[in-house]
Amino acid sequence: MPELVQKLYVSLVRFWGKKIDFLADFVLFFKNLKWSLEYRMKIRSVRRDNVDTCLPKELERKLKSVFQDRARFNKVDRLVYSHDMGVLPEQVRQLISCIPDAVVQPISDEEVTLLVKLASQYNVPLIPRGAGTSGYGGAVPAKGGIVVDFTRMREILALDEKELTVTVQPGVVWSDLADYLKARGYALRLYPSSSKSATVAGWIAQGGSGYGSYEYGFCGENIVSVDLIQPNGTRKMLTGADLDFVYGLCGITGFIVGATLRIKEFDEEVPLLAAFDRLEDATQAIVMMKDENVPLWSVTVTTPAYITLKQRATQHFVLPEDRYFITMVYPKERKSQVESKVKDIVTACRGEMMRESLAKEEWDDKFYPMRFKKLGPSLVASEVILPIENLASFVAEIERKYKGQFALEGTMIHRDKISILGFMLADERKLDFPLAYANSLTVIEIAEKLGGRVFSIGLYFADKAPDVLGEPLLKRIWEYKQKIDPVGIMNPGKIIPPSLDKNSPAKKLLTAMRVADAGKGLISLAGKFLSRLQGDNFQSPLNEQITHDTFACARCGYCRKVCTVFDADPWESNSPRGKYILLSEYIKKKIKLDEEVAAALFSCTTCKKCDIVCQIQAHNAHNWMSLRPCFHAAGLENTGLAQIRKNVLDTGNFWGIPKEERFKWLDVPVLKKGKIAYWSGCWASIVMDNMAQNLTRILHKIGIEFVHFGENETCCGLYLLLGGYMEDFTRLVKSNLEMIKEAGVETIIFSCPGCYATFSENYPSIAEQLGIDCNIKFCHVTVFLSELVHSGKLQFTTPLNYTVTYHDSCHVGRWFGFYEEPRNVIKAIPGVVLKEMPHNRQDSLCCGLVAAFDSLPTVAHSGQKRVAEAEATGADYLITNCAGCGSQFNATSCAMGTKIRQKDLTDLVAEALGIPVQDPTQKVGNYMAKAVELLKNSKMTKKRNKELTKVC
Repeated sequence: MPELVQKLYVSLVRFWGKKIDFLADFVLFFKNLKWSLEYRMKIRSVRRDNVDTCLPKELERKLKSVFQDRARFNKVDRLVYSHDMGVLPEQVRQLISCIPDAVVQPISDEEVTLLVKLASQYNVPLIPRGAGTSGYGGAVPAKGGIVVDFTRMREILALDEKELTVTVQPGVVWSDLADYLKARGYALRLYPSSSKSATVAGWIAQGGSGYGSYEYGFCGENIVSVDLIQPNGTRKMLTGADLDFVYGLCGITGFIVGATLRIKEFDEEVPLLAAFDRLEDATQAIVMMKDENVPLWSVTVTTPAYITLKQRATQHFVLPEDRYFITMVYPKERKSQVESKVKDIVTACRGEMMRESLAKEEWDDKFYPMRFKKLGPSLVASEVILPIENLASFVAEIERKYKGQFALEGTMIHRDKISILGFMLADERKLDFPLAYANSLTVIEIAEKLGGRVFSIGLYFADKAPDVLGEPLLKRIWEYKQKIDPVGIMNPGKIIPPSLDKNSPAKKLLTAMRVADAGKGLISLAGKFLSRLQGDNFQSPLNEQITHDTFACARCGYCRKVCTVFDADPWESNSPRGKYILLSEYIKKKIKLDEEVAAALFSCTTCKKCDIVCQIQAHNAHNWMSLRPCFHAAGLENTGLAQIRKNVLDTGNFWGIPKEERFKWLDVPVLKKGKIAYWSGCWASIVMDNMAQNLTRILHKIGIEFVHFGENETCCGLYLLLGGYMEDFTRLVKSNLEMIKEAGVETIIFSCPGCYATFSENYPSIAEQLGIDCNIKFCHVTVFLSELVHSGKLQFTTPLNYTVTYHDSCHVGRWFGFYEEPRNVIKAIPGVVLKEMPHNRQDSLCCGLVAAFDSLPTVAHSGQKRVAEAEATGADYLITNCAGCGSQFNATSCAMGTKIRQKDLTDLVAEALGIPVQDPTQKVGNYMAKAVELLKNSKMTKKRNKELTKVC
């Protein structure tokens, strides 16, 4: 291509963003394919997302005054709030101004009212956001402005048991509401498949159906009233027909600040699972159930492609992959009205009833429809609503056209419609991703030809609003919005098509989607060639695993609800999902790994709670740890961990305590060589040395000889790992393994879960790299004591009159799954009564102590929350197995003045053996104060020691 054309193309892109890129890829293909590929790579260097806020400075000052630390204007937070669950081709995304100018988090109706008035005064767009679990762009800015995150407004306001209603604030998560109701004998009528993260107001604003829709229909049919703050700042309650002016409208008429929902009495959900060789038979069975009035509550249909991909992703193969399945759920009290009828109908339609265990397994996994995104690592999704009688024809056409590439799951809405969610594996890094996305438009087109429609509107399908809402209602909504929001500040670009809203900021985006829809054939042909030429080699500055997980992240937001850091300070950037959004931008070279980005990626307690709920089963905690050396490659380090590194290298321990002062608690004989060794660790030998003293005395009393390395015992290296100091860690591992080998040790017992995890997970791999042996059994004290109890070697002689509750530390529990071993020990002690906290075993809360390196308020929040939960059990003691957790809860319970106090598991064991124990409270208080002083200014910053910088 002539140089002049190239310059013109660059100028256009600079001026328009990427407004023409979606066409250029394909037009240039036919002109000059080689130039197209090379120039497309070059052109990216002139396009970067705008990260400068455009708010008037006076408005920014006012927002800071009102919201204080609940208003953010920084690059990282604005970037993560520019996304929702959906992943758009960059060519499409660049057609809107999706980066907000600010993000605020109100905590009251009054703050929302004030915000609306300020935005009206300065003519700044407002975009409401629940949990960002939709893929329709409703929570994504189209014209910059202020994203209003309702995460902090999550109170359940009232339960009316007579009227069977519940009233809530907008940010209440559906699963939390379900738990609240269940504890009181009630249940939701229906709920979305994203219940683990979606908010009440979010689903109302998005509209739609979910589990329970077979009996109760759309979400909107179960709303009694909605409280709205209108664009002029007035409050209005909408009921009856007026709900049309809020339901499914993405907040274009005002902010939802409260909602009253209809509920039902609780009854156990009983699932049934039926398999069919032909979808026509499955459809016939559904129609017969409708005709015979079988009182089901929820009905879901899945295709062979869906089952195949799901089982591939989980590597759990239990269902045949060539059959269609119907999952039917009913309230247990209806068993006599349901089961026999369902079985007769299934048999009559040539189907087969599956085992009860398989039905339960499928139903229990209902909140994880995107398991197989990890196979993509991206997904193209399409969602439509169809008349049930056209289901078979629709699926047949999709299967014919895509040869099993589109996985489909359908959920019945009443007895005559079905919403179908389809997924196709894709890779957003590939040049053919825009055409894979175009396939989602084809699915909608097929549905429309069969009397169906797109599932929801949001931003991306505003052109289809007349089909979804109907022309008369759309006209009334537009007239209503013009009346109450004449300037158009409420979520511009959503719902209202540009044919009505001439100022819609979505005009170019919707035009692009129409062009893409019209040119799908040409686009598909070009894309296939481009993709083949590109291959599968994608450059990334990060390792293969974290790169894959970054793009495979389902963005479902389930991690937000359980994340220890997010719970204390609920900003999207603090969540695992937020981290993956940042990493995707970093890998795509759209942002740099600077101090602000690194600080957001660093923030993690490694509690692994997000791993438990992750749709794609990513090892998130390991991923965050693997980033730590990358910070050094970028010339960054955490100042708190830099100081701890100095202590470890200078004195061999976290605290910088001289070696000769560390082991004054050791008052029993030890070996210099032997098969069993005890590793006391930095915290259990210094801060809570009662733990180390207890165990050594216990071993001595029951006649187990052991090695202790005394002053030669150093840090395990955990804090070098946390800081990303891999060379230091490798040297330490080598030194420790040589010392252990010289002593002839075969088994090491640990008091500290962090030491145990570091030795178990990291020492073998480092040893392999170094070419040295690591044939050692590592055992945490809880497991060791449990084995002694089981074998009869540990028998208790002194009854204890205690009621206790037990805290599962993260590294003993979620990291290694030792839940029952410590409980077995507690239950074996005579006189001890164990009461469980609501959050126990894999759901246990994190103590939050590791957050001290970047957020002391998170430490305080986490400690207070857990101690309060323990206090509510009525127990005398909170039992721990970790010196870090123990120190946190000991200090926190004293500060809170609670009745409950902390004890270590070895305290109980020692007392039950008649061994005197020491109270560590004073020492804990002193050292925790020292830690606060040491880490109060800890943060991510540029490194002073340039020699530490290595390639990530």
